[in-house]
Amino acid sequence: MHIDLWALALQATNFVILAWLLHRFLYRPVTTVVAQRRALVQKDFEEAQQARHAADVHRRRYEHQITEITAERERVIAEARSHIEVERRDVIEHAQIEARAVIEAQRRALDDEKRQIAEDLGEKAIDLAVALSQKLLSEVSGAAVTAVLLERVCVLLAAVPPERLAERGPVLQVATMPALEDGAKAEWSRRLAPLVGADTELFFMTDESLIAGAELRFPSMVVACSWRDSLIDARASLMVRD
Repeated sequence: MHIDLWALALQATNFVILAWLLHRFLYRPVTTVVAQRRALVQKDFEEAQQARHAADVHRRRYEHQITEITAERERVIAEARSHIEVERRDVIEHAQIEARAVIEAQRRALDDEKRQIAEDLGEKAIDLAVALSQKLLSEVSGAAVTAVLLERVCVLLAAVPPERLAERGPVLQVATMPALEDGAKAEWSRRLAPLVGADTELFFMTDESLIAGAELRFPSMVVACSWRDSLIDARASLMVRD
């Protein structure tokens, strides 16, 4: 087998030239393009990572804002409910106060009305009692009335403590209704002398305001037995009744 060295050398030279040409005009541009493409891909990847990171930041910020908004909404709702509850209690309390005021006013009005009715009844009762007493007095003899009054006054006078009677003074005013006749005055003087002292001067007078009765008017006290006082007590009793 014959090998042509010149032909082999020429082929080797052609191969080297071809390899250099490929490296110079094909491999290096391709490598550059690949590197550029790789750089672009890396840049896009980095930008994508940055965008993803930015998206995560925005998502977390959004979620945080949502959480804050939710918390603020709950706080506002809680405050609104609390405010509404306070206003509701205030309204109820105000309504209760007004209701109590109305009830109290009605109660006072009712008490005033009852008091007025009691006063009217008392006045009517007194007027009726006065009319009855005057009618009875007109039908009873003066002697009988004065005798009863004398007995009652003597009983009341006997119950007065002696130290009180010691302050009686020299003059005793005896007021009666009906008026005493001369014989009745003498009887009253005789009966009262042991109780008030024989040296006490009795001065008799008539007092129609007593209606029927008698009053021994000492300087420091009064011993009374009259229908007027009884009617006043009866009226007072009527006034205090509910």
